[in-house]
Amino acid sequence: VANDRILAVGTANGCLHLYGTSPTLGWESGKAFRAFPPFVLGSPVVAINMSDEVSNECEMVVVTSDGGFAVYKLLNSGPKLHYKGSIVPPMQQMLLSSISANQQSGNQPKLVRIQITDSKQLMLVLMLPTSSAGRALQGFVYSRDMESWMIVADSANFLLSDFYSPIHKPSSGKEGILSRIAKIVTSSASTMASAKQMYQRVVENEKHSYQYIITRSHCEDRLACAIALDSKSEFETWLALYARCLSSSGEAESLRFLVDTLLDDSESGNNLMDTDNDSCQNVSSFLLIGIKRLGLDGKRIIRQSILPEMSKNRHLQRLTNEISTELDNL
Repeated sequence: VANDRILAVGTANGCLHLYGTSPTLGWESGKAFRAFPPFVLGSPVVAINMSDEVSNECEMVVVTSDGGFAVYKLLNSGPKLHYKGSIVPPMQQMLLSSISANQQSGNQPKLVRIQITDSKQLMLVLMLPTSSAGRALQGFVYSRDMESWMIVADSANFLLSDFYSPIHKPSSGKEGILSRIAKIVTSSASTMASAKQMYQRVVENEKHSYQYIITRSHCEDRLACAIALDSKSEFETWLALYARCLSSSGEAESLRFLVDTLLDDSESGNNLMDTDNDSCQNVSSFLLIGIKRLGLDGKRIIRQSILPEMSKNRHLQRLTNEISTELDNL
């Protein structure tokens, strides 16, 4: 694997070799030279990936056969360890999930992709062949604060959601990290389509209630992931879809609660962002934390994303007018 100035080679004997090239012509010179002695990692190297940056912001992730990974900053003075961890926990979680779902095939999860995104997030995609001759995929992003992986995409989750397919892009048109991971994970759509049809037949008698619950849970899951990944555009996209889900079902009480949360005063939001405030009651206000963390204006979001969806349901007309008047008086 190489960028414009460094070539990285991993070997079966557990070493990492780094090579440099001409500082002026780059690889067009056709020359390479050893930049450092081999770094001993202890286990065979199975994957290497680099971010696209060409400056001191460039990062490289290396995965070894024992499941360990390390992310290095490629500085002008040489590589420096940034953080490290293991991909074994998500592999184990995926295997345990297949056992509980009676989909165990005797196979082990396989690494599909690991890379550093433009937003400096470490993304991981795993695949597990299932007993039904299909395959399950899951996408993860590493949380350095928790030193653990977060599941941000699962080909077997939310199959009955109204927003499962197609993948919804942010209103800005630029595909965010959630959309990119979901696109990779749902590459097993042929298997998932048949599973969805089977699930729909099983719950046909209560299809509407099941579908609403799953769609609402899907939106809430995407909102939580967007906050964790600092994806502002995707947070707004899924908040609008969440409002659409609540509005179409006439959930006036839930919409009122949603609006009240987004209208909470900035002082309260700053208190929630205070790392010294350990009150458990703050956990329920993750939406408020989200808009403060992402630098969003709650009033603007209500006007542009929530009220237009509410206005489509005539049973919510009174509440829509009430909220609109309240915004005008703020």
